[in-house]
Amino acid sequence: MPGRRDDAQAGPFGGGPWASLGGSVHRRWLMPATVLAWRLIASGTSMAQEVHAGSLVLTGAWARAADADQRLTFAFVTIRNRGGEAERLMTASSAAAVVELREPDAAAQGGARVITEGFVIPAGGLLALEPGGAHLLLRDLQGPLALGDEIRVLLRFERAGTVVVPFRTHWH
Repeated sequence: MPGRRDDAQAGPFGGGPWASLGGSVHRRWLMPATVLAWRLIASGTSMAQEVHAGSLVLTGAWARAADADQRLTFAFVTIRNRGGEAERLMTASSAAAVVELREPDAAAQGGARVITEGFVIPAGGLLALEPGGAHLLLRDLQGPLALGDEIRVLLRFERAGTVVVPFRTHWH
């Protein structure tokens, strides 16, 4: 037929066996890929690795990203105590920043106070370091923390000892 290209010559994008599908083959993967990408972005904190220390399981470790002009940020993690005795998070430290254990206190400067006695994790219970609650303050940062960067923090527990926890940065 004049003016008609042979299917074999048209190639996969301009005709051939794909032409009868109206280009839907090319778009068929787009929606699932987009949904998957958003799920991965939204679940970034849940994708963080699990860290074990004695009877403790630490999950969901993340820190807020910090621009070059910011000298501080906050870090969060959930600590589950699967043991039969209470545990205590005593201190936290990092080569990249000074780390403080903090909890909300409306009377304190900045709305939070430094915890010097540590955080108790009850036997069979958990401690959630989360935005608006108890958290880690990282101050005097050595440099910016861009989206997706990782900062390693050493947590020292009364019974479980020390463990290095990687905190991946997000814009939450």
